[in-house]
Amino acid sequence: MKTKSFCFIILSLYFIFTTVQAQSVDDAFKQAKKENKIVMISIESPTCNECNEVASKGISSNLVKSSINNNCIYVKVKKLPDEFYGSGTLYILSADFFGILFFDADKNILDFMSGSSTSYIPYLDHIEKALKEKQTPEATLSQLKKNYYNNIGSFDAIKKVIEKIRKLNLEPQQQVLDELTQKAPEDSAASLSFLQFIMKAAPIYGSIAEQYIQKNKDNYNMAWFRMSQPERVAINNRIYGKSILKAITDKDMNYAFRVAGAKQSTFISSPNVEAGQQASQETMLQYYKGINDTTNYLRNVANFYERFYMSTKVETIQKEDSIRKEKTFKTIPANSSSAQKDSLGFRTIMFSPRTAYFASQLNNGAWTVYTYTKDKNYLSKALAWAKRGLEFSETTAIMDTYARLLYKTGNKEEAISWEQKAIDTNKAKAISSADYEKVLSLMKSGAVKIDDY
Repeated sequence: MKTKSFCFIILSLYFIFTTVQAQSVDDAFKQAKKENKIVMISIESPTCNECNEVASKGISSNLVKSSINNNCIYVKVKKLPDEFYGSGTLYILSADFFGILFFDADKNILDFMSGSSTSYIPYLDHIEKALKEKQTPEATLSQLKKNYYNNIGSFDAIKKVIEKIRKLNLEPQQQVLDELTQKAPEDSAASLSFLQFIMKAAPIYGSIAEQYIQKNKDNYNMAWFRMSQPERVAINNRIYGKSILKAITDKDMNYAFRVAGAKQSTFISSPNVEAGQQASQETMLQYYKGINDTTNYLRNVANFYERFYMSTKVETIQKEDSIRKEKTFKTIPANSSSAQKDSLGFRTIMFSPRTAYFASQLNNGAWTVYTYTKDKNYLSKALAWAKRGLEFSETTAIMDTYARLLYKTGNKEEAISWEQKAIDTNKAKAISSADYEKVLSLMKSGAVKIDDY
């Protein structure tokens, strides 16, 4: 969790705002049309109660409630409604999306916020962005969609709808990208700017669009290497993320192996060849987990974490973070125009410590093994990963994972101690721990089963 420092104090408000929720998603859109407002859909995480509590805390701010009541019809759901994802849309949204989606009254997406925050600022920022998008003088997504469907086969209509989807930081559906390259004028394949346009939309591995941009290797290389390295890395990450999602959706192991191999090949010129092997193995673990293949996941997971995470020294990563942080603040002082500016006009610098990344990765592996098996050999390894994760960063999520693994492997007193610590840590941040408290109560009672896993 990131905290931000501000040079002012907000005095207590004289009015207490309450957020009025619509009864259903359909009711929210009907009401939005009547009141000329936007729809704000909050989708809960199915696996992280703490994340949901964090979201509730951020949204419960009086400033956010006031903005919602003035501008939005708010509705909270446990799962993204089917109509908002899948091949029926022109953009990609995951079925397990967790966060906030903003729409106009005609169900056209305006903005989105992934995840949650205890801070009210991201929620205010995204409401403001959605309102600006709704009032934009440019063509709206709604207009461009109509133009796309009414002008079948129009290269210009396809290109403009992709441009809009990317402007909203969404991913266009692959069939729309494929359609664009199939309808492109003959000379477009020699246009570096058009090739870059396709590249920036991250066509999935082996797709028609990917084959199109790679027809002429010289043109491809000129277009690709004229973009900055950070941009190329980001594009590759999106390509392989979307590609493995296709493999999972289709349950196509052969395609998953091809994606893993392609991802590994991007590290050939890297001095750290092992990074490619890590990327390949991680991709396959993601696939096995995605299709719920517990046998293959468990067969491969231990080697992965022992090799790539447990062998890394905590002190090394902490030192690297310290150097990076110092360099970041020297390079971009807080009053610099390069620092990120929020909706209230305050500047912040985003810094993501690698210790948090290592802690999160170790927790993910430990938690998955915990939910997949009762085998003591696997559980003991997962316990060691969670313990190492705590050395990187003592988050409540890892405390909870560690506590449950301790309990499952027979160390009940230690388990109770760590679960209590997770609850106390959340309490200090004014975050509810209903799920943790339920687990703690069962631990104290000596229950055989403390959760659904």
